[in-house]
Amino acid sequence: MSRSSKIYAYIVSVIGLSLGSYCVYLYFRQILAQSDSKQALAQFGVLTFLYIICRCLPIYIRDDYSIDMSFVCNLASIFCYGPIFSAAMVTISTPFIIIPTNTGERTFTHIFNREPIKTAFNAGNITTSAFIASLLYQKSGGVVGDFSLPQILLPLVVASFSFILLNCSILMLLFTLNGQGAFFPALLKNLWEFMPNIAASAPIAYFIAKILVMENGVYLVLFIMLPLLLARYSFVLYLDAKANYYNMVKTLTAALEAKDKYTEGHSHRVEEYAEMIARKMHYHPGDIDDIKVAALLHDVGKIGIDEKILNKPGPLTPEERAVIMTHPVISASILKNVKLNDAVREAILHHHERYDGGGYPDHTKGGEISTAVYVIGVADAYDAMTSDRPYCASMPVERVVEILKEESGKQFHPKVVCAFLEALREQGVIS
Repeated sequence: MSRSSKIYAYIVSVIGLSLGSYCVYLYFRQILAQSDSKQALAQFGVLTFLYIICRCLPIYIRDDYSIDMSFVCNLASIFCYGPIFSAAMVTISTPFIIIPTNTGERTFTHIFNREPIKTAFNAGNITTSAFIASLLYQKSGGVVGDFSLPQILLPLVVASFSFILLNCSILMLLFTLNGQGAFFPALLKNLWEFMPNIAASAPIAYFIAKILVMENGVYLVLFIMLPLLLARYSFVLYLDAKANYYNMVKTLTAALEAKDKYTEGHSHRVEEYAEMIARKMHYHPGDIDDIKVAALLHDVGKIGIDEKILNKPGPLTPEERAVIMTHPVISASILKNVKLNDAVREAILHHHERYDGGGYPDHTKGGEISTAVYVIGVADAYDAMTSDRPYCASMPVERVVEILKEESGKQFHPKVVCAFLEALREQGVIS
């Protein structure tokens, strides 16, 4: 971490934990002063327990992005009990949170193996966000413990959005100070990704808050959360199956490329470049996954090409070139009995088509095929030109960029070239 980001992290930690500790003191002083504090303590205990469980069971949507159901508990505490309760709940739960890592191994992060500043910063961030969101809930007309419709709708939206906005802003500012990207683009990206979570969590939090204040509501909430946790488990099984499928494809690709030292790693690099382009072109996450699979499998047909032709150090004869040009069809034939999306099959078969119609195997052009096909084509061509091959040495990146520009609208789709060059600039590969 940079010096400025460390100072910022300490400031957030001190403010958040000081606020949280004071709220813990205030909450228990208020509760213990009551003649009958059992019900209030039970409500606090159950909601805190559920918050800990939710924090301990994240769902990793991808390597750098996970979600959990703790937001439901945060909102329920805001609607039902107010800022002091919300901040106290987060603070007390912090030492008990044990989060599984996304490494594929049975490893966990917790207060004893994580850098203290990271634990303190995260706790301070959530505590501060929950406290301020709770105040804004009341300022926008929300009344703690009153769930009347439609009066609660505006405060509910204000509390939900302000919590996420504050939480993301505090975190993104840390990344910005640490030189990990611009603040506003990162903030907008995170807010956009959290929107479905907000839309799903806010109604659930409303019903949980309403049930909590009912007679025996503490026990009913536990029953309500059980099917939600089971649904979460089912979704994790789906994501695990998807990850296993993707890893199997990567393993197959690595095994195929191992026989050729010149193409080893080619498909993985094409996958990376294709993903860069797809994200820059704002493809849907599901479509990006299809593009990644197609990139990994695009050259699988070369297993059916004679190695003497593949590794020939000199120029290919017309006959040899004709043989090489059959590899997309061979790929499609090999994979015909594999369950793949049509978009993946199309990209594998047509990744050597040209935008002007001069490619192979079907001489399609322009809008006759999906733009995703051209994404694979640009990524494949870029890696081929920047890598050593038996018949030629790698080209400088500057020369490759010139070729991409020259062939834009001819061999390559103009929008794809534009997106790729922009992505390369953002990564500092080109100026």
